[in-house]
Amino acid sequence: MAFSKPGFLKSPLEHYRDSMESVMGKKSAVFREKSVKKGLPFVYTLVFNQDTSEPLCTFSYGASFAVTPDQKEKVELMLQMDSEDMAWAHVVGYLANQLRGDCPFNPGEIIRFGQKISQESNLNTFVLVTPDLAGLPKPVYDGKKSTGVHIMQLLPIYEEEVLSIAKLGLPQFLALINPHKTNPFRKSF
Repeated sequence: MAFSKPGFLKSPLEHYRDSMESVMGKKSAVFREKSVKKGLPFVYTLVFNQDTSEPLCTFSYGASFAVTPDQKEKVELMLQMDSEDMAWAHVVGYLANQLRGDCPFNPGEIIRFGQKISQESNLNTFVLVTPDLAGLPKPVYDGKKSTGVHIMQLLPIYEEEVLSIAKLGLPQFLALINPHKTNPFRKSF
């Protein structure tokens, strides 16, 4: 007979992981990064590997431990990509670790990565959008005595698409790329 840890003994990370695994319907792998900012805890990356019906999906846990004055709510990051390349998964934890406390992670923000995210693709920039992942609660419970955390999706784009977003507006740009947004080999719009 298998025993599970009672909820009151679980860490916030375990509560968050349980929430994400419930949404995804499968188990995740967890990676840990030492904080680059003094006084802040580790950053964790939860990775749900790609399968035949679902893209690679990854979530950060640790960005919400640091807030900025411009931030409306506590935020964690996610990314989806039709790829088996783990560079896509690890960039989420990397950005959460590097930018927490400095970037508010608000919708429409552009994050310039400065190089290719993965060797398989020329995508090199991100725009933050509200995720359209079915079953994702708003907010996600993390076991803390807070209102939970809100998820923002890192959508990989090409640097030149920043101008397209400025010309078209984010909603129209998203409508254009929506059928291809998880394809690492998509053409530029």
